[in-house]
Amino acid sequence: MKEGDFEHMIDNKLVDNIRAYGTCSDSGEGRRKILVDDIGFRVGEKAEHVIVTGCFQPEGMPHVLRALKELLDYFKIDYTLLQKEYCCGWMPLGQPAVMAKNDEEIARSKELSREFISQNFKQAVAQGAKSIVLFCGACEPSYTNCRGDTKLEIISYTELLDRYFTGGKLNSEVDYYAGCYRFRRRITSEPVDVSPAVRVLNKIDGLEVNHLDTNLCCYIPPHMEQLVGSLATNTLVNICSGCYHSLRGKLQEKPDIKIKMLPEIVLEAVLGK
Repeated sequence: MKEGDFEHMIDNKLVDNIRAYGTCSDSGEGRRKILVDDIGFRVGEKAEHVIVTGCFQPEGMPHVLRALKELLDYFKIDYTLLQKEYCCGWMPLGQPAVMAKNDEEIARSKELSREFISQNFKQAVAQGAKSIVLFCGACEPSYTNCRGDTKLEIISYTELLDRYFTGGKLNSEVDYYAGCYRFRRRITSEPVDVSPAVRVLNKIDGLEVNHLDTNLCCYIPPHMEQLVGSLATNTLVNICSGCYHSLRGKLQEKPDIKIKMLPEIVLEAVLGK
């Protein structure tokens, strides 16, 4: 890389937008409308758990967040959203840095991420929260790096569901792909814990699960071919939001295959659908 190239690779306009609005590309009003006005999430209130939805998921998978909200209410979980959720920086800053394999840029993206996440921690503490619950898979590695910066517990939404979901019934067969989490290894050395999702699936009576190979990456074309070839059902369940979007895009030519996130399956199980 030539001298001076680095300063142009992280877009400072995106950084400024996150600082101003919490999101990287706009004012966040569209995201807020979906979460608060359309779905009905509580926001900015005192609660035990603060749900971090991520920047793009409300507009990218509102039906999944609606399912999650229904589960939170069903289990009577005390939750809220942040008044101003700051982007962790992975999509606009961290991912480009990792793909460029630029260690200096990765380091800078991690510093910016810590700055943004610290603002979310401050709000959560002020709201009396005990834990941060991550829905967006892209947020997870950045928050993992910041665990030592707060007394708040940081968990995934799968862990939260595992704590409250005692069992359900669903006579169905599904394929389950946990994801490979390759990119996160350049962001954090801490391994990701995907075991809560397996425990949740195991609590669903009548559900048969075909576990797909997590050494395969849905972003790598040859791996994707192997994943598709290993499908045994017409329903593919994910826990990673990134994998969900990737698989939905790449399986468009197979409309008979339904791509779902874990909250949708759990909601079906508790409602007996």
